[in-house]
Amino acid sequence: MQDTVSSPTSAAPRPFSVLPPPVRSLTAGRRLGVQPPQDVRHTCTLMFVAAPVLALASVRAGWILYESAAPGAAVELWVLLVAAVLAAGALAGLAMPVRRAASILWRWAQGGAVAALAVSVGALYLAARLADTLMLAAGLAGALLAIMVNIALWSTALIAWCDTDGSEEADRA
Repeated sequence: MQDTVSSPTSAAPRPFSVLPPPVRSLTAGRRLGVQPPQDVRHTCTLMFVAAPVLALASVRAGWILYESAAPGAAVELWVLLVAAVLAAGALAGLAMPVRRAASILWRWAQGGAVAALAVSVGALYLAARLADTLMLAAGLAGALLAIMVNIALWSTALIAWCDTDGSEEADRA
C-alpha cells in the first residue's frame, strides 16, 4: 500500500489575503440548523395554504373568460387572473425564505401578502359585479387567509426571527 502525503503548508500569505471576506448574501438564511419558533412555522403553513386559494380565484376568472360569460369585464378578469397567479406564486415562493429568516425576502413576503389581500378584494368586487358565487367563495376565503397571513407576517415573533436590526450583536454574544 502507498502512504499518502499531504501537500506542505506554506507560511507565506495568499496573494488575495488583503481582500475582506465576502459579505453575507442578503437572501441567505441567517439561522441555519436552528429550529424556528412555532409562530414562524404556522405562518409558512398559512402562506402555503393561501396560495392555492388565490389560484382558485385565478382559475375561476379564467373559466369565466373561457365561457365568454362576461364580455364587458374581460379586462378586469385578465387583470385578476394575472394578479392572482403572481400573488399565489409570491406567497408560496417566499414561505421558505421566511422560515430560513432571510431578512430581505421576509420584507418581500410582507409585500406579497398585501398584494394577496388586494387580489382577494378585487375578486370580491368582480364576484359582486358578475354575481358569481364561486368567485365570491374564492375571494372570501382568499381575503380571510390573506388577512391572517398579513397579521402573522407583522407579528412580533416573526419580526424577532427575521429582522436583522440588532440580531447580529445578539448572535455574537
